[in-house]
Amino acid sequence: MFGLLLLLLDAQGAALIRPGDWEYKDLIAILLTVVSLIVTFIGFIVAVAAIWGFQTLRGIAEQLAIETSKSGSDNYLSSEKFKEQVDAAIAAGMEARARDAVQDVLGASIVRSDVAPEHQMRDEEWRD
Repeated sequence: MFGLLLLLLDAQGAALIRPGDWEYKDLIAILLTVVSLIVTFIGFIVAVAAIWGFQTLRGIAEQLAIETSKSGSDNYLSSEKFKEQVDAAIAAGMEARARDAVQDVLGASIVRSDVAPEHQMRDEEWRD
């Protein structure tokens, strides 16, 4: 970049500058301009590297999270604790279905108290 500035100065500005017209303030202004251009270029490179690094880190973190999740779930699904929980849930479900089936069959054959003949009198007062 500094070389490009020197080439530009040599091609364009060298003819405008007469010998003896250079002062320290001119040299300092040119050097500060070059330094500011270099700092800007370095800042641009750092920004691009930061964006690229963030994308790379996010991709690696996603991959690692997926792998950890898969291995953890595989370990849990193959554990004895999970098998015991599944067996208990199946047993509870089968017991509930059997209980409901027995209650449905017995419900039709049992006379309920509210349909008994002694409770169908309308003249009777309410009793607790």
